[in-house]
Amino acid sequence: MTWDRIKEVQQNTITHGWVNNWYYDGGGGVMRAETFATPQEAQAALDEHLTDLEEEFSLPYVNRYLHDEFRIRYVPDHATSQAGHPAGATP
Repeated sequence: MTWDRIKEVQQNTITHGWVNNWYYDGGGGVMRAETFATPQEAQAALDEHLTDLEEEFSLPYVNRYLHDEFRIRYVPDHATSQAGHPAGATP
């Protein structure tokens, strides 16, 4: 596998481990996981997300997210899935 497949931003959660928590309305009330074509696009989206939250982080009751809590991983789809390359595996 190479990095030319779709990527997602995953967040490390206490209850579910590394998961993609980023969803968007795909129309018709269907929520779809957000994915990116390149690791650079995913990193730019993550950087923008954390920058957008800076004002909220200044509030005393809001915990700051750290870059360490996120990672960018390859996501196989039905066309690229195969044994030995589970979702989130680094190619």
